[in-house]
Amino acid sequence: MVDMDLSNLRPWLDEHEKYARSIARADPRAGIAHEILGIISIARDSLRPSADSTANYVPNKDIIERLVTLREKADHMSRSQP
Repeated sequence: MVDMDLSNLRPWLDEHEKYARSIARADPRAGIAHEILGIISIARDSLRPSADSTANYVPNKDIIERLVTLREKADHMSRSQP
């Protein structure tokens, strides 16, 4: 996966947030959805400028890989349910 700049990270966060919020609390994937939302929250906080007005470093590749891995795990769970 190619490193993305900060302006490209927001659409990834938006897409995965929409996905995670679509999972009901009673769904077995709710724990994964909660974890996805936690990662998104931390990433969004990291996107804000620092006190000295410089952009904070955000490990885009790591964030995206974690989100994709969790989403694949949730998708696998939904496919394996009867």
